[in-house]
Amino acid sequence: MRESKAERFRRVAEARVNKIIRMVRLLGNCANPQTYAYDAAQSEKIFAALQDELGAAKERFSGSGKGGKKRFSLSDTSESTEIAPQPQISMQLPDGTTLRATAYQDTDYPSIRIEWIAASSETGELVCFAEFNPERGPEGQLCIGAYRSDQDDTTYYMQYMAAERMEK
Repeated sequence: MRESKAERFRRVAEARVNKIIRMVRLLGNCANPQTYAYDAAQSEKIFAALQDELGAAKERFSGSGKGGKKRFSLSDTSESTEIAPQPQISMQLPDGTTLRATAYQDTDYPSIRIEWIAASSETGELVCFAEFNPERGPEGQLCIGAYRSDQDDTTYYMQYMAAERMEK
């Protein structure tokens, strides 16, 4: 039996809200002064950005808002953090859905994200990504992850360079 739109919404919305709640709790861990140093302005900027996104999401549910196009950064001293248009490629699938790959040329974390877009929608659901993360060791800087609609957490694959290291 096929899942109704209401059932799919309930399943996906519950999983996403629970994921956001977990992430907010993890963000709260950054308040530990024994581990992190921050100032009041940074804290205020974090919560202002979160509040803005919550407001934008709420407007979308009322039908009057548009999707956010901002990327949060504590490094950016300007007020606007608009993301510049990124290179994209799309491929229509036989069932009418679309796969769209978008390159993000972020200075610190360049990545490629792949979204699956339903035939009746313009916004996609993130399926997987490949990201360069300089904070990881030399063997783990290329991170590859996938999302599943029935799971809250990202599935990360073995570090790209780790297999090469194990062969030596």
